[in-house]
Amino acid sequence: MARRPIFERGPLEKEFRQRIAVVRKLLDATDSSPGAAGAGSPIDVSRETRGLSIVLLYAAYENLLKGISRSLLESATQLKLGNRRLKPEFQVFAIHAKLQALTDIAAHQIWKGSGRGVIDALLDKTCSIKSNIFPNDGSHMRTGQVVTLCEVYGLNPPGPVLREAWGRINTVVSERNSIAHGQRTPEEVGRNYSIGDLRNLVDIWERRWCDFLTDVENKASTRDFYREPR
Repeated sequence: MARRPIFERGPLEKEFRQRIAVVRKLLDATDSSPGAAGAGSPIDVSRETRGLSIVLLYAAYENLLKGISRSLLESATQLKLGNRRLKPEFQVFAIHAKLQALTDIAAHQIWKGSGRGVIDALLDKTCSIKSNIFPNDGSHMRTGQVVTLCEVYGLNPPGPVLREAWGRINTVVSERNSIAHGQRTPEEVGRNYSIGDLRNLVDIWERRWCDFLTDVENKASTRDFYREPR
């Protein structure tokens, strides 16, 4: 019986591709080009759909990034390593709650037990990682957040993996935010793209983020990714 992989990209990739497929369906249904599915529609909402497609691409990316983080932490806990055996990258997650608690106490209390509690947690023979923690750096899902995720977990630099998608991330985030916060309408954002431009972006988004996911799997599929050597 084959051993289950430590980190499985399959479920994450499946969900991501399903979200991308929804974008393609919307584009197909509202494509008003001659001979396309939406050519005979009495109402042209193609530009609005292209704007909303940017929102959906952002959502697929954000969900994937948070799913990767969650899966890495779940993989660490499933190995049943104590905090003391974890690599420093994962030890930070193991003592996250105690580190947060230190910010809420008076300075003198650090020396009366709270600080020692952090040390005790690091030496614990059980794993106290909670998989719902995301290393949010405040960059609101721009490229800085991808860099932070990779640095926090010890993954490869993301730019060379994401290639042409790397330079599109901040634009997708900015345009999504402008729609979500009411600064621009989906139609206004959609005007920036032809149907061909949007289809090309969707293809790039799917291909490169799946490449990124594969790179994570290759890196995170050994026990040594999570643990310090004895």
